[in-house]
Amino acid sequence: MPDGGAADPDPAEVDRGAAERLIFFSDAVVAIAITLLALELPVPDGGTTAAVLRSLGANGYEYLAFLIGFLVIAAHWSAHHRVFRWLVAVRPRLVTLALAWLLLIVLTPFLTRALTEGDLDVVRFGLFAVAQALLQVVFAAMVSLAARDGLFAPATPASVTDRPWHQAAGGAIGFLVSVPLFPLIGRWAFVLWAVVPPVYGRLVLRRSRG
Repeated sequence: MPDGGAADPDPAEVDRGAAERLIFFSDAVVAIAITLLALELPVPDGGTTAAVLRSLGANGYEYLAFLIGFLVIAAHWSAHHRVFRWLVAVRPRLVTLALAWLLLIVLTPFLTRALTEGDLDVVRFGLFAVAQALLQVVFAAMVSLAARDGLFAPATPASVTDRPWHQAAGGAIGFLVSVPLFPLIGRWAFVLWAVVPPVYGRLVLRRSRG
């Protein structure tokens, strides 16, 4: 190395820095998206306690939609954090998938708002549900690609990258099944988003043991 020259960067350090930037960027976008959910919340009005309570009750569905959107985004972020904290390198295809995942995350506040505009119908409900199912699919593709390309740290627990498609299937099925059932059961279809994934997980676990 010439006198006064800088040492060549360690490729492993460069890869790790790129992975950290992608993770920090993803965290920031998710934080913005989850904040946007609250911007359109109706403020209760009224000059008395009773009037404020009536206003809160009248806007109850808007608050419920906010809570659903918050929990959905939080669940996506939790899964992302659990897996990608082990990421030590990135490749262009992973970045592309990560941007697709973030696009769907950013759309979620808009789709949440669509749930509350006018009468809830199968189109509004379906758009939200399909977007969340796509998030599950894209996430599974990210994990599968990163594991195949060796982008996770050697010490990554097997449970983090084991069968990502099976892990995503329960959530995706819950969202997709709820769409055709919405005309029959109405807002009870929301319950399927929470019920189907654990039931599917138990069935898969029982089948693997059998």
